[in-house]
Amino acid sequence: MRPDSKEKLEILKVEMSLIQGTFDKYDDLIFRNRNWFITIWISAIGLAFTIKDPRIVFLAVLAAALYWLLEGMMRHQYWYKYVVRYRAIRKWLNDPVSDSISVYDLTNHYGQRATKWERAKNSFFKIEPSLLGIVMAVSAMVAYTLVPTNA
Repeated sequence: MRPDSKEKLEILKVEMSLIQGTFDKYDDLIFRNRNWFITIWISAIGLAFTIKDPRIVFLAVLAAALYWLLEGMMRHQYWYKYVVRYRAIRKWLNDPVSDSISVYDLTNHYGQRATKWERAKNSFFKIEPSLLGIVMAVSAMVAYTLVPTNA
């Protein structure tokens, strides 16, 4: 027995709430990782000033690069496929011309998928994490010039 349109709508509502729960989970994980990397970054800069060794600042630069890479990978491998599915459901619900959509397809297996470039761009080059990573790296390099040496 195939579901009618009313049952499909109810299934899609459940799917949207499951996708929103997934977004909440990944957003929480991303912000926790961000907090850890900022803590490591500021600790490396503080340690460089404490022991008067500017080379320690390169750990802060490494932390900034690792933060950007890890967040981009998390978005690329896990988060973005749900974004595409969420957008497909939203478009179907709001577009009177759309006539069919796969039901309960959390990974959007049957729907339109994002291109590799679109997925990489929207995962690694989002403004917020990219800007934060750049600010962390640049300010660490500024700290490098300010750390007094032991010599």
